[in-house]
Amino acid sequence: MAEKLTKAERKFYKAEGDILDRVYREKMNDWQKLTDMYNLRFRDQIRDIDRDNYVKVSRFYPLVRQIIASIAFNYPTMLFTVDEEEGIENDIPDVLERASKVAFNLMDVKRHVHQAIFDALFCGVGWIRIDYNPPGDDMIPPYVTNDAMHEDFTAVNRVAPGFVHLDPLCPPHDMAQARYIREKMWVPLKQLKADPDVKMKDKLAATTVEKRQDMGFGEPHEDQSDQQEDFNEKARKDAIENGDFVLVERWHDRINKRMVMFADGVEEEIMIKRHPFAKMTFPQAIDSIGTPIFEEDQITPVLDIESGQEAPGWLVENGFAFVPVKFDLHNDSFIPLGHLKYVEDIQEGIVESFTRQSDLLKRTARQGVVNEEEVESNTGILESLRRGSDGEWHKVKDVNNFKELIYGNVPPDQIRYQHELQRQEEEITRVTDISESGATPRTATEAALIGAAVSVNREWMESAVANVYQDITQNCFQVMGDPRYTPENFLVNMAPEGKGIIRRAMTSMDFMWNYQIEAAAGSTQPLFEQIQGEKFNNFYDRASQRPTFNQMELDKALTIAAGANPAKMMNTINDPEAIRAAQLENIHIATKGEDPGVLPEQDHKSHIEVHSQYKDFPTYQQMVQAAQEVNESQIPTNPRAAEMIQKIDELMQVHNQAHEEAQAQQIGAPAPAAASGGGGGGSLQSVVRGNAQNVANTVSAEAQQVADGA
Repeated sequence: MAEKLTKAERKFYKAEGDILDRVYREKMNDWQKLTDMYNLRFRDQIRDIDRDNYVKVSRFYPLVRQIIASIAFNYPTMLFTVDEEEGIENDIPDVLERASKVAFNLMDVKRHVHQAIFDALFCGVGWIRIDYNPPGDDMIPPYVTNDAMHEDFTAVNRVAPGFVHLDPLCPPHDMAQARYIREKMWVPLKQLKADPDVKMKDKLAATTVEKRQDMGFGEPHEDQSDQQEDFNEKARKDAIENGDFVLVERWHDRINKRMVMFADGVEEEIMIKRHPFAKMTFPQAIDSIGTPIFEEDQITPVLDIESGQEAPGWLVENGFAFVPVKFDLHNDSFIPLGHLKYVEDIQEGIVESFTRQSDLLKRTARQGVVNEEEVESNTGILESLRRGSDGEWHKVKDVNNFKELIYGNVPPDQIRYQHELQRQEEEITRVTDISESGATPRTATEAALIGAAVSVNREWMESAVANVYQDITQNCFQVMGDPRYTPENFLVNMAPEGKGIIRRAMTSMDFMWNYQIEAAAGSTQPLFEQIQGEKFNNFYDRASQRPTFNQMELDKALTIAAGANPAKMMNTINDPEAIRAAQLENIHIATKGEDPGVLPEQDHKSHIEVHSQYKDFPTYQQMVQAAQEVNESQIPTNPRAAEMIQKIDELMQVHNQAHEEAQAQQIGAPAPAAASGGGGGGSLQSVVRGNAQNVANTVSAEAQQVADGA
């Protein structure tokens, strides 16, 4: 990378900058007007009415709140699909999903995205910039946000729309075809000089804030005699002058893969370097004797960062470290009109309508006439009538000398005009099916059509926000996959839900899989968690009554959904004592041919699992071998073994069914059908009770024999 620009390159940037200044000056004038209306500063005059008498009804304020509340992701959740390849780890999608949640929290992504959505409604496009905040004391422009960003980690920052200038030749649908993005920013002079990448430090000086000057939002604030003073903007200008700030331009040159910075008042560039997010390849590091070096796992290679070579492509989508937030299209510009531009005249019309209604009512409020002779003979009567109290009586010469002037109510056409404006506004910005108060009642057909339009419009805007979260995730993960920017301590809890903490450190290799990202659509909704909880409860109510579902797993999921720890809330799963007891029962059935019975409080799930393995017991296997032995005439040599096998199979069937019945009674589910054959007639309960009694009798008899022998 050349250390300096050529004269021709410097001339190119200067000429392009002048073009961008003219283009964005007009855009920012429109954006400023919309912002003023949001702040209840209306510029246009209403004929015959003083500005002080305006009724400042904001239509932008409720519209912006409705739109953001309807489309913004309140619980952004990214879902990953990893391409199937030989040897792939099946937990990678879960690892990446959990990593995205941690990254969103560390970078405070939602706050920046919500502000960018707000920007897009006024300016057509909101901008999110992808950064990397290095470890230690190193700082990145604009040098004032580093403390708020997580160290040694990617970062996202909302950038003022008026400070991101896109190549005018960029087509309206594909930012990847733009040649460059010019970014303006205010930076402290002291920190700018401290940046080791900055040159020409002796020529740097604080920028003088002019009367007409681009500020943080990017709008030109002009002093106007008929406008109330913007105290916030004046405070910002004073703070910039007092803090010795410099206005700089940072050019993200996609074609030449470089970043160039100019400072106000300095003709030459103060920084030129290869763009930090351009791709590079790195060889594996080797030791002094030429042996390749690996990480502690002896699998991941250690890369030699200092020997990196240029590679085709970018770590960020479209070749720019910027993610646009926009909802509308345009025929010849990537930046469409602001969403609220389409209701600008409607906003002004509604303000004028309310103002004229108020003015009309005030001008005609309680006026009247009185006969001149009455006034002459009763000089204080007019003041007495004006200031009279309720219930007060007045003495007059002739009551017929007084007459009230009644001008009537607000003209109906004025009300209809206002309702029509509100209807047009609702149709343009419709994201909710809440009707305007005072509007004509809707038929069922009208309501259905409006509901369909609302759904389509809202889903269109939701998909734009979903793409923003997907692009942010994609960019940040691709940056982290580069060994220059892989965080050293990016820890993700991989423990199952409801379990303890099992942290896993993410490595650059974790971000190198071929994966697709999709935003969970439900996470756009304000009550996403409540909706998910209701869906799970409905599923649990149905699944818990079906024998094909694992009740223990359902109960664990229910406990987790309630925010509790299953290990603490539920009975011990696969209790070792229950497993040992079930194994002893298997021995008892196989050796004595007797059913030990079932107790209601047992861990039936563990018992059923162990009992299903009774055929693996050595005694049973020996019986199978004995039953298969035959003499020379092919006659079984041990027919008693076959009878015992049949008896054991029947007893195990009855015993397991008893466990299933007891388990069903524990959870309140219908009992399974009674076993047929093997255990004699009668219900399963009677069989179980009879077998339990037999075991008890046997134990008593054996105890008596021991006592007699003693």
